[in-house]
Amino acid sequence: MVHRALDVVFQHLIKLIAGLILVPLLMGGVGYALDRTPTVGVRLWAQRPLYTPNFATDRFSSYLWPSTIEAGLLTELLGTDTFVDRLLVIIDPQSPYWSQDVRDSNVADLRQNIAATPEGEHLFLVTYRTAHIDRGRSVLNNLIIAFGAEMLAIDSGTVSSVESALQIQFKSAKQAMDDAIKQSETYRSQHANVTADPNYQSLVTQAQSLTDRYLSLQAQIGQVQESKSAVTTLQSSFFHVVDPPAVLPKQIFTKQSLTLRLAIGGLGGVFALEALIVYVIARRDPGIRSVEDVRRQIGLKPLGSAPRVSSR
Repeated sequence: MVHRALDVVFQHLIKLIAGLILVPLLMGGVGYALDRTPTVGVRLWAQRPLYTPNFATDRFSSYLWPSTIEAGLLTELLGTDTFVDRLLVIIDPQSPYWSQDVRDSNVADLRQNIAATPEGEHLFLVTYRTAHIDRGRSVLNNLIIAFGAEMLAIDSGTVSSVESALQIQFKSAKQAMDDAIKQSETYRSQHANVTADPNYQSLVTQAQSLTDRYLSLQAQIGQVQESKSAVTTLQSSFFHVVDPPAVLPKQIFTKQSLTLRLAIGGLGGVFALEALIVYVIARRDPGIRSVEDVRRQIGLKPLGSAPRVSSR
């Protein structure tokens, strides 16, 4: 069956290729003519911080460009209900009182029509397709505010979680240190000569070890507190606006582009249709197309074959 299908493909190869080229071009042209929705875009500059707090998130520790990291984070956040709800509240304070249908419609609009695309190592573009240009500018401005606040909240939450865990360990270590020191002091007060007493030396060693642990945790808590203050200061330096929201020229190669979507849809449809046609012809055509067909039809072994000679 595969050989028969390939034979059909090569027999009608020019027509099949023409269909795969012309139909997507035609569909793309229709999409380009129908696509009159403007796109509002804002360009942002992302960079790695010169100093990264020890206990903050590690989003700048990878090999990816800062623009790729920030654009990817923004895209991920738009997929979460929590972030989108906060964004809607900033855009319209009355959004919590919307009906479920209105809310779902606005959420779908934001997720389908907002895109973040890296344009270089530091520069990335955030676009929003909308028929209302003024609203598009407002949405992008509020999106930048909400994104910065969310990143600050994530970093601050990470530092706070580390601080809480260390505080619990710190209290436990302090209690253990105090108990060990008290035991060694009590033992020394109850014995006349403890200089060469192995039990006393063991208690002193244990107290010293617990004291070192206590001091280590105290130093770590100090680093966390420094990181907490640094997060707020450094967050504003991670990215800033280069070009404010403005209407962009019509772009074809974007995921929201009607031209591209219709062209891809046309390509997929034509490919599926041509595959079906090739299958039907190969399955239903009674003609003998290969030596294998001869062997299968008459049960004899062919002696040879000759190329087809075109008639003039």
